[in-house]
Amino acid sequence: MGCLRNDAAVESGTSHELCRGLHAEQNAIIQAALHGVSIDGGVMYSTHQPCVLCTKMLINAGLWAIYYIEPYPDPLAAKILEEAGVMSEKMSLEG
Repeated sequence: MGCLRNDAAVESGTSHELCRGLHAEQNAIIQAALHGVSIDGGVMYSTHQPCVLCTKMLINAGLWAIYYIEPYPDPLAAKILEEAGVMSEKMSLEG
């Protein structure tokens, strides 16, 4: 069907409600719930730092640490993680 965000030239990190899809973090939370797997106390490894919407979901799901490779242009997400006491760390792919 195409991407509404691309069609509207929406800047990355904004207007998440215009997306037809889900972020990987949202999908992971939903799949865990669907299969009866608690992620409370879990750690997430991701290619990108979570956006603010995913951040709020991950905090409420009980994750205590998030490791990512690439930052995401969403300073509020980082602030919320810090306020919630969830460790968030950028990883390096170099040895």
